[in-house]
Amino acid sequence: MSLPRQERHKIVAAAAAVAVLLGLTITQYVRTSWPFSEPPSAPAPAAGHAGHEGQAGHAAHGDAPPGYVAITVDPAQAEAIGLASAPVEQRELTRTVRTVGVVGFDETRTTHVHAKVRGWIDTIQANFVGRAVRAGQPLCSIYSQEVFAAESELVALLDRPAGDPLLAAARRRLALWDVPKAEVARLEASREPNRTFSLLAPRSGVIVAKSAIEGTFVDPSTELYTLSDLSRLWALVDLYERDASYVHVGDHARLTIEGQAAPIDATVDFLAPTIDEATRTLKARFVIDNRGGRLRPGAFVSAELTLALGAGLTIPESAVIRTGTRSIVFLVHGDHLQPREVTLGPASGDLYRVESGLVAGDRVAIGAQFLLDSESRLRASSSPGGGHVH
Repeated sequence: MSLPRQERHKIVAAAAAVAVLLGLTITQYVRTSWPFSEPPSAPAPAAGHAGHEGQAGHAAHGDAPPGYVAITVDPAQAEAIGLASAPVEQRELTRTVRTVGVVGFDETRTTHVHAKVRGWIDTIQANFVGRAVRAGQPLCSIYSQEVFAAESELVALLDRPAGDPLLAAARRRLALWDVPKAEVARLEASREPNRTFSLLAPRSGVIVAKSAIEGTFVDPSTELYTLSDLSRLWALVDLYERDASYVHVGDHARLTIEGQAAPIDATVDFLAPTIDEATRTLKARFVIDNRGGRLRPGAFVSAELTLALGAGLTIPESAVIRTGTRSIVFLVHGDHLQPREVTLGPASGDLYRVESGLVAGDRVAIGAQFLLDSESRLRASSSPGGGHVH
């Protein structure tokens, strides 16, 4: 059953009255509990000065950055909204950088072994990767027609005088082809060319790569072995671009290597001259003593560097409001908060270095940054002449 028209109108009117009363109650509650004081009302401009109203609006902004105005916080409500202040202080700044990398071979102690003649591998003495060899130890034996012919030529010239240039040239040819001195001495003593000659290890180390196989044809372009001295290794770690400019040769670091009980103290030995385009990182190199043989190439490394950033003015990170292109802080003068645009340098823990915009002894607001930012922006947009500021 539907209500009469007059009854429906009474109900609607009563509901409207209740809504108005509720709205007034809420508004009054918000006004009494809102932490920010009302901005002082500007006096009405005199009739003869009405054209200067816009200038007065701009003056109200003071030194505030565009889009912001100073605000006042009720001292009784400051603690309730978590508002506090911190001093702008001069400090020595450091930054801790943590990064990762791998243990690698020392390239200055790594040698690639090639035969300098064409021929075939007859026998192999160093027959597996990981084997340790000494300098001068035979790696494999090679049959070469060129070497066999050169040995035969030397035998034919042995009856010439000791200073004969052809005899000296024959000996030099064998030396340039890395025929061992012991083999040349045997040849001159026995006058019988040997079918093969030994390819000797040019340095002591460990075989880290091997492609020599019995019966394989080789020429000077064929890499037969790679030898590396593992008594000294490199640790190569990645530095991101934002940290690379603060790292210098000689900086100290602590390296933690997987499988090792204790960290290793090391210094930066070299910084790569280019950025890796794929990873956007810079390689930093550390030299590690491995005479005990405990470390192995390929191990995972964690590095921690403490970098000196120099002295400067600092503010807490929590004081900064990032707006995308600008950094804003609020200077505290009693219950008066003045927005200020600042230029920031590198971060050090929970501190920022201030390049410009503040001086030592200033105090900046920390906490309640969202409320401060929104209130200042709202009043800037609603103040006379402020609606156009962004």
